[in-house]
Amino acid sequence: MTNRRILVIAPYAFGYTFHIARALNDYPGVNASILYVDRPAFAYRNFMHKASNFISKTFLGKNLKKTFVSQRLKANISELGKQDTIFIIRPDMLDDELLGFIKGYTNKFLAYYYDSTRRFPRKAEIGSFFDTVYSYDKEDVAKFGFQFLTNYIYDESDRSEYEYQFFNISTFDFRFPALEKLAAYIKQQAWTYKILVYNGSDMPATNVEIITEQFSIEDVSEKIKNCKILLEIQRSDQIGLSFRCMEALGHRKKLITTNKDIVNYDFYDSQNILVLDENNYHIPSEFVNSPYAEVTESVLSKYRVENWVRPIFNL
Repeated sequence: MTNRRILVIAPYAFGYTFHIARALNDYPGVNASILYVDRPAFAYRNFMHKASNFISKTFLGKNLKKTFVSQRLKANISELGKQDTIFIIRPDMLDDELLGFIKGYTNKFLAYYYDSTRRFPRKAEIGSFFDTVYSYDKEDVAKFGFQFLTNYIYDESDRSEYEYQFFNISTFDFRFPALEKLAAYIKQQAWTYKILVYNGSDMPATNVEIITEQFSIEDVSEKIKNCKILLEIQRSDQIGLSFRCMEALGHRKKLITTNKDIVNYDFYDSQNILVLDENNYHIPSEFVNSPYAEVTESVLSKYRVENWVRPIFNL
């Protein structure tokens, strides 16, 4: 039997996207490869090389970093050869010429948007390149006719003991003041927590912990296992379910989130999930102290990455 050749092109995204290729290769008759848009990363050879790129971008409209990515991807794709399906995440990171080149190497060209077009408008402009565009954002699905698809569970555990009641990890951005405020509220209730904010360099913080090195998703999973409740501050320009929601589901953890749309999903249970009002933090002690309510296997299974890939690739 001839193997189906599937190529995944995606940002590394801390390792989240690797699990798509892993799940595909677990199916008989599938030969899946993955190319990362951002790995290996572009590196300046010296100061003059960096200065040359600045001049090129400013006066010629050419970015050496983008040229490097384009040349690398073209070489890798040419080496892999024709694919039955190419599945690309964050295609807005690539220019039209490169997308056209990639499309020439496949019989079926698919895209998945795990960010909204409101955050990255170019996503709306390039939809016509693809046979099908999948999106986790219901507003984009309704507006552009995309196929709805949530994120996926990539790891699972069932640990009832924990070191701290609340956990969050995020990068420094607009959410920082909200996390500081939320941490202060949790501290006031005398609950235990670990809220980590990655900034790349040290900075002042009153209630959260600043970290200067990024964690792998394996490290994040271990920290999630050591908490009872995951915290999430949702981006205001997106309504799709983040990986924090999937991690809570996979690791059997309660979730406190500002994403109001989560109540419309089949795994929602008010004993497990609390929708937080961003303007008036209130976490009932009953929610914190009550046990996790198990989600049925029939609901849980369809979010696992092994099953998530099935309808996309007709497995």
